[in-house]
Amino acid sequence: MNNVLIDINSTLFSQISQEAHGFISAEYRPAFTLVSTLALGDIVYADTFEKRMDYFEELAELLILYSQISTYTVSFPNGELFTVGKFGSEVRHIHHSDLNAPAEASFFIISTDNKNPSADNTSFYNQQLKKVGATHHPHNKFHVSHRPWFDQSIKKHTKLSRPHYFSTIEQFGLTIHRMGENGAIVSSNILLSNISSALKNTAKTPSSLRVLYDKTGTVYAMNKPYDLKASPINNQGHLININNLKNNSISSSIKSLDVDGDIKEYTYNGQVWFGQIFSISVRNNENLYLLVATKGSEMLQPASVIRHYSILLSLAVLIIAIPCAHYISKKISRPIREATQQALDISRFDFPKSATLPTHITEIHYLNHALSAMRSAIQNYLTLTDTISKQDDFDELVKFAGRSTAEATGSNAAYLYLANETKLEPKYAWRVESQSDDINQLAEFSLNDKNIQQAIKQIMDSNDPFTSAEIDRLSQGELQRLNLTNEQAWTLTFPLFNRKKETIGAMVLIFEQSQKEQILNNHLHYFESLTHYTAIALDGRRMFEEQKLLLEAFIKVMAGAIDTKSPYTSNHCQKVPLLTQWFAQAAIDSTQPEFKDFDLSKDGWEELRIAAWLHDCGKVTTPEHIIDKSSKLETIYNRIHEIRTRFEVLKREVEIEQWRKEFKQLSSDAQTSIDNEWQRLDNEFAFIAHINTGGEYQSPEQIARVKEIGRQQWLRTMDNQLGLSWEELERIPKSIDSSQPQMESLLEDKPDHLIPHIALKPQEERFNIKAKEYSNNLGELYNLTIATGTLNDEERYVINAHITETIRMLEALPFPREIKNIPTIAGGHHEKVDGTGYPLGLTGDEMPLTTKMMTICDVFEALTSSERPYKKAKTLSESIKIMHFMVKDNHIDRSLFELFLTSGVYKKYALAHLKPEQCDDVDLALYLAKK
Repeated sequence: MNNVLIDINSTLFSQISQEAHGFISAEYRPAFTLVSTLALGDIVYADTFEKRMDYFEELAELLILYSQISTYTVSFPNGELFTVGKFGSEVRHIHHSDLNAPAEASFFIISTDNKNPSADNTSFYNQQLKKVGATHHPHNKFHVSHRPWFDQSIKKHTKLSRPHYFSTIEQFGLTIHRMGENGAIVSSNILLSNISSALKNTAKTPSSLRVLYDKTGTVYAMNKPYDLKASPINNQGHLININNLKNNSISSSIKSLDVDGDIKEYTYNGQVWFGQIFSISVRNNENLYLLVATKGSEMLQPASVIRHYSILLSLAVLIIAIPCAHYISKKISRPIREATQQALDISRFDFPKSATLPTHITEIHYLNHALSAMRSAIQNYLTLTDTISKQDDFDELVKFAGRSTAEATGSNAAYLYLANETKLEPKYAWRVESQSDDINQLAEFSLNDKNIQQAIKQIMDSNDPFTSAEIDRLSQGELQRLNLTNEQAWTLTFPLFNRKKETIGAMVLIFEQSQKEQILNNHLHYFESLTHYTAIALDGRRMFEEQKLLLEAFIKVMAGAIDTKSPYTSNHCQKVPLLTQWFAQAAIDSTQPEFKDFDLSKDGWEELRIAAWLHDCGKVTTPEHIIDKSSKLETIYNRIHEIRTRFEVLKREVEIEQWRKEFKQLSSDAQTSIDNEWQRLDNEFAFIAHINTGGEYQSPEQIARVKEIGRQQWLRTMDNQLGLSWEELERIPKSIDSSQPQMESLLEDKPDHLIPHIALKPQEERFNIKAKEYSNNLGELYNLTIATGTLNDEERYVINAHITETIRMLEALPFPREIKNIPTIAGGHHEKVDGTGYPLGLTGDEMPLTTKMMTICDVFEALTSSERPYKKAKTLSESIKIMHFMVKDNHIDRSLFELFLTSGVYKKYALAHLKPEQCDDVDLALYLAKK
């Protein structure tokens, strides 16, 4: 009988060890995943309290979902602290009294601010995340930088601390921590009282010992946690060593037993004990040890009782069997109903947070344990896949996929290979023990290799991973890095396929041979699911990156085409984006009150960059001869008119020559008259030629003189309709007398100068620029009397209409929501602060700040651009002076103009892109408003 009980207790001890192992994994594994995710996320870059509060809701949800974690803390490189914690009523929780919190508080935030120390506080929030109070604490009491583990945090690796004392709640716990790329350290705390409670539940007799400790003898948890109570000394707790425990039976038991040996009988204080020590692997080949022991008298007492009372017990059982049957059936069915409900909740992805009822029925106990393990596995899988899906950078996704797969599978290492057209290349490696991600010594493999082709075909046919192929073989150097021999290492390779079942890579996992059977029997399908999801995520992100590159190429091709179409602009479409990005960064860095709230997210930068590149994309529809029109009379026309005029001159030359032969010499009066007329005509042509350049404002008197000169008559002797196209002839009214000779004015506006619209787009009411009656007016007087510039009204509309075309083109593109404002930003760079701009007539208050920035950059680049046909490039001082006039006329924003000057952006651009002779000195004092 005694031997039977010993065998039963041996099984029980093993079961307790397995439960403890499972409970410990369930406690710390989610924390490892979550800390890694946070350290790789954007929270470590949040440099103000307001930005950090953006993550409060997410952290609060995680604290609710994973109740074993008590706090999340981010310690920033500048020494500032941001902690989010949760209150609870159990021993393992942080209590309201620990922080003098109001009763309705569910969460607390501890924050420090180097710039404003008076803002340091502890604030409290209810279940709805509404603030319900605040208090001040000496934050050195909370600061994690004083913890021993703090200096051990490193990038790329999530680490587990030694047990240490939390003086605030007077409990021991562990800290899981990791350093982000910028040096910020993310950590979370798990209290050891959770594990002690679990061990206590397995102790069925008064003398039972359940002790979890490490190789140094430091106690992590035990079934009698009051023995772990620390004596506060300067608010610091003591790590408890087995040799320092009041209960000497523990140290005696450990000395008497062998690790991972069979259950053993030994003597302590003259009494017989039975015990066993189990090793529990936790992480990175580190082990904890679990002592399970009890007194022999208590363990074997049931044998004596059975011998003396077996008959009486049998009789009693018969007497009470019927009335107890009903009670026992209800007692048994309750945990079954609990387990059934838990299974239903899991099937609905509604993971129960409350613990299952304890039961002495082994099968139901195992069922509850299996359900808990399944819940934990599903939660971890969902957390992992959710994090993978949120990675928006392909290289970061590759790193995260390799690292997280190694951690989730518990492998010694993971190698991620990606395929190009001909070979598999190593892209990432993660070795858990050495925390190394070096891929330099990993080989490439040809996809044309027959062994690999055969292995992949086998996978496609059998739908199983392969464990023996060329890619599986590890070099001696790699085995040494893993601290394994060739006999100890076991490799499991999962090919990665895309949606078309094409090979896109492979995930190679390295385990120890001792894990092989358990993995193949219990975990293979989980690993397959995880790597399949990784493959789909990688392929999706790769496709997204390729499409993004295609869009980027299209944008630059469009801008390059516009600059090529009008080379005089000196790559205007490529320079404005650079200048605008410099200007936006200057606004972000500015300490001026006007820009204190201005910032750009990653999507905001992308939106501004694309808008700047495409701000003039509508110019692809603008005729080149109008964009480059350098004089008032310049246009596309039939040069037969010019040649016909030369023939007219030749005819005059023939006639004049005959007169010269008849009259050898003119009288002095006649010659003087000719000279005077020639001089007058020379002067009049010089005046007309000067007016034609459009370099200055034309006064009413000058316009009147142009018209007076134009009224002069000349005799046309040739048919002016010869050599015209059918389209030109269509524009000449039938009523026009085409006979010759005929007197004509020197400068005329003729009916055939009016060019009709061929296909005019419908005019949109929202735009304040409207098409003219004709597509163009080539009238000579009409163009020469243009008051300013070289463009007439019809041409000015065509030029201005490029911005409406820009808006239409960009609005037709399906931009994602994150960058949906591209048409607004790009289409507003010709608006004016006073609302007199185009095409929408927006005022300064209606224009985004980024649009007003681009407006200034567009004007500055245009003024300083290399010589265009219609103007010469201006110096820095000339350009700034013109822009200052635009500020005074309320055309461009004053605050942004002054920032443009004081930030030095204008000078930075000038040194990079302007000619040396343009880079003169600018007296900023002339243009900055006096404060």
